[in-house]
Amino acid sequence: MNRTKMLKKAAALTVASTVLFSTSSSVLAASYQEVEKAALTQAVKGFSSYWDTVLSQQEKALAGSKANMSLTLEDGGKALLSAISGGMDFSWLNSLSMDMAVSVAEGKEMMNAEVLLNDSSLCSMNMYMDMAELIEYMQVPELSETWLKIPLLASMEMSEEAMADSFESEEEAQAYQQYMEKYEASMQNLYKVLGDMTSVYPDAETLTTLMERYGNLVIDNLSEASSAEEALSVEGVSEDCTVYETSIKESNLTDIMNGVLKTAKEDQELKGLLEKWDEVGNTDLYDQFQKGADDLLAELEGEDYSEENSEMFLYRVWVNADGKIKGREISIADDVEPYPILTWKSPSADGSSALLAELDLGTESITLTGSGQTTDNLLNGEYVLAINDIKTIAVQAQNVTVNKENPWKGVFEGTYNLSFLQDTTSEEQNPLAAFGLTLYVLSDMDNYESQIDLTVTGSGAALVTLSVTSGFAEASVEAPDAAALESAIDISNEEAGAAYTANLDVNTILNNAVAAGMPEELVTAIVQSMMASAEGAASEEGNTEEMLPETETADAAA
Repeated sequence: MNRTKMLKKAAALTVASTVLFSTSSSVLAASYQEVEKAALTQAVKGFSSYWDTVLSQQEKALAGSKANMSLTLEDGGKALLSAISGGMDFSWLNSLSMDMAVSVAEGKEMMNAEVLLNDSSLCSMNMYMDMAELIEYMQVPELSETWLKIPLLASMEMSEEAMADSFESEEEAQAYQQYMEKYEASMQNLYKVLGDMTSVYPDAETLTTLMERYGNLVIDNLSEASSAEEALSVEGVSEDCTVYETSIKESNLTDIMNGVLKTAKEDQELKGLLEKWDEVGNTDLYDQFQKGADDLLAELEGEDYSEENSEMFLYRVWVNADGKIKGREISIADDVEPYPILTWKSPSADGSSALLAELDLGTESITLTGSGQTTDNLLNGEYVLAINDIKTIAVQAQNVTVNKENPWKGVFEGTYNLSFLQDTTSEEQNPLAAFGLTLYVLSDMDNYESQIDLTVTGSGAALVTLSVTSGFAEASVEAPDAAALESAIDISNEEAGAAYTANLDVNTILNNAVAAGMPEELVTAIVQSMMASAEGAASEEGNTEEMLPETETADAAA
């Protein structure tokens, strides 16, 4: 298969996916093109509102954001850990969490964090990343006031002896050096962009203009569809619809590819977007794009599909009486009958709704199906995820927000109970069948606040919960003093790293652990383990006294 045909197949899938994932329109349409254009307009309108919110909050988020990660151990989890560890007592362990505050400015990221055990402070961490220099600095004040310097890229320097051992010729060694230099430059460009993403984000008007321009170009080059009346039925829920069916042929793809490439070459909005990335990231994306477009147009020039204009894909869309799209299906054209590969169907009637979402590649498939009731924009329902036609996970959705005005906002909010199912085709017991997951999602985009709680259950009882919350910070994180960074210890220097380790003071953290509820005998065991490790390392270096940390806790344990 030549490159042009491969590109056509990829383009066909792209075209089909583009129309598949457009949101539902709510306008009466007389033709297939009108249906798709209405859906595109609805999708662009919703995305524009969403993107405006993202951009308006981004600068404030970079100035100061906060997050909390917390792991809470329930009684069932403590019992399970005790059984796994041979009877160790975990009754004292309730939670382990980390509070974080982050600021990003001028290519520098600053983070302050506090680690808490049972809601009691254990230690703090300060981090500072220089994205331009690809260096990260870290400090744990309870261990040492000294900062550590951590290069984000390993040194490329190799001795002449190492070069000789690694490569058979000077040409290979030079090729390696050139590759690594390009890699380092690309990483520097990447971190430079990450240091100020707001500088490369397109505004909502530019983004929606591009979405509408190329979406309409694709739709205009698709064949008009035939139509028929048909009931769309899933899981006992049925809705009367008009189904439109069209084919995606080689001629359609040639026209689409030519139209997209020629339009994109002259597209000033696209040019401005790519040049902005080039300026910030020191790249040549626009020139590469122009060259790639010219190469593809040259391959397409003179393409003759008059003799062979076979159908590649068939596409169906179901529209209800209110003009809303309720289902889409993409099938591979076959001499016998079409073979569906991507399917989404969502009929509704009398407050009930059903869902069928499926990706079927012939040898592998994944399917989500089920039904529920929606009241006051809250969905409650039962769904099943199947892999290769084997029911694998049952999903119970509780009070899941259905944002009919703008599906880009508030999506997935609610509670989901997941349980692992026994494979009825196998006699072996599923070891996960006794466990389950409860996922709670809350997202307030307008106030930049979110919360995710994931609870692991065993036989219906909670074992452990991971909670993650985020939002705006009350104040920006201050950068450390330049003098502190200049005196930081480079971890790539083994002697300096060993000296840093030898001077660590673990007393504060260990005393904080005891104050938080950790048993003193466990603290003693930890200290003894640390001392044994230090003694082993010191024995190898032949200098035991310098390697051992001098701490009151260590002396007491000895």
